[in-house]
Amino acid sequence: MTVRNTFSDKMDALNTIPDVVQQGNLGTAAYDKPAQMLNALRDLVLGPERFDAAFKEYINRWAYKHPTPWDFFRTMENVGGENLAWFWRGWVFNNWKIDQGIKGVRYVENLPAKGSVITIENLEKLPMPVTALVKESNGKQHTIELPVEIWQRSSEYNFTAPTTSEVTDVTLDPQRKMPDWNRVNNSWKKK
Repeated sequence: MTVRNTFSDKMDALNTIPDVVQQGNLGTAAYDKPAQMLNALRDLVLGPERFDAAFKEYINRWAYKHPTPWDFFRTMENVGGENLAWFWRGWVFNNWKIDQGIKGVRYVENLPAKGSVITIENLEKLPMPVTALVKESNGKQHTIELPVEIWQRSSEYNFTAPTTSEVTDVTLDPQRKMPDWNRVNNSWKKK
């Protein structure tokens, strides 16, 4: 299932009751988007260890009962040890898109040996953590993980990479785990 379909402006939010979901959206709303959401929660937000523990606890607590979405949310937050209101808001209660992009690269004091400052943007409404791969002309590579909290105050964020030579390229989400709306702006190459 393509990101364009899952996050289309015509897609229903996941919390829409089945009787009201548009017929053409039923498969995506019932299967594809929840699968993408759970993968994102496991791979990008909580990590496999915390997600698996929380998901197992959810099954232990609610097997053969009648849980609500709120029971799932509370269990994942309680056992995962993190407030995920931002995640549920974007993935379940709204049909927000993910679109992270690279705005530019500059050097500390204009000297590549002193490090680089990379400016990234969150161009849509759904915030997500950031993974950036920074490559240098000397062959070194840096994988930088940034938490979702970087987007709390602004849709633009600067981070410093400990580079010692010119940056040749920067890639956001290098393993392509995130359902990003526009991958064209996920990479920057030295001109």
